[in-house]
Amino acid sequence: MAKFWYLVCMITFLELSKLAISRPEQVPTPPLPVLPLPTFSQLKWQQRELIMFLHFGVNTFTDSERGTGKENPSIFNPIGLDTKQWVTVAAEAGISLMILTAKHHDGFCLWPSKYTDHSVISSPWRNGHGDVVQEFIDAVKTHGGGGIDAGLYLSPWDRHDKRYGHDLQYNEYYLAQLQELLTKYGSVKEIWFDGFKGKEARNMSYYFSDWFAMVKELQSSINIFSDAGPDVRWVGNEKGSAGNTSWSTINSTLLSIGSLSTLE
Repeated sequence: MAKFWYLVCMITFLELSKLAISRPEQVPTPPLPVLPLPTFSQLKWQQRELIMFLHFGVNTFTDSERGTGKENPSIFNPIGLDTKQWVTVAAEAGISLMILTAKHHDGFCLWPSKYTDHSVISSPWRNGHGDVVQEFIDAVKTHGGGGIDAGLYLSPWDRHDKRYGHDLQYNEYYLAQLQELLTKYGSVKEIWFDGFKGKEARNMSYYFSDWFAMVKELQSSINIFSDAGPDVRWVGNEKGSAGNTSWSTINSTLLSIGSLSTLE
């Protein structure tokens, strides 16, 4: 009889133990993502909200939007230049990314490039030893409070350099300058490739695929901006007004760098 009650008690204990142990809830598995997915850098770009573009160069002294390439470097002499003031204003405005025109269509370089003398080297500013890009990068790092990143613009259309119009020579020159900018100045979060060139420009083929490959090789987390991406693309007009509807994803074969018809 004692054995019988012992077995009954054991069975009851085991049943109660099963009830006491909570079973894991059945959670439905998440759906597979709808490709393509944005990269971390693209998501960061979407979250920035405000970006500042600094169009600064010889045009500042000629009061023109587009230079001719024939400007004398001696006109570039910003004796009151204070890049720290730029960054301070940007921080107060809530800017998260500042993009500087390292070279615009006039071909004048705001850094002492080894591949041309049409730069700050030939200007009286800092007695030819100045470097606007370096001062800009330093100011962003020191006075940006950690909330501002730096970006650079390097115009493909160069109205000054004699190599322009000769595909191989100019593309080699452009790649060399890209390498300078992306190896000498530390982390750059965005690089701009402007596909615009005037109707009077010499016939020229840009090796965009080679340019983009070098950029990603040198700085993998950077965003590349152009008419057609590959990371961030132009909205299609200078007003900044997106069409209705402008999707984040798009068939890239519909876009062509330098072709306005694909963006309007």
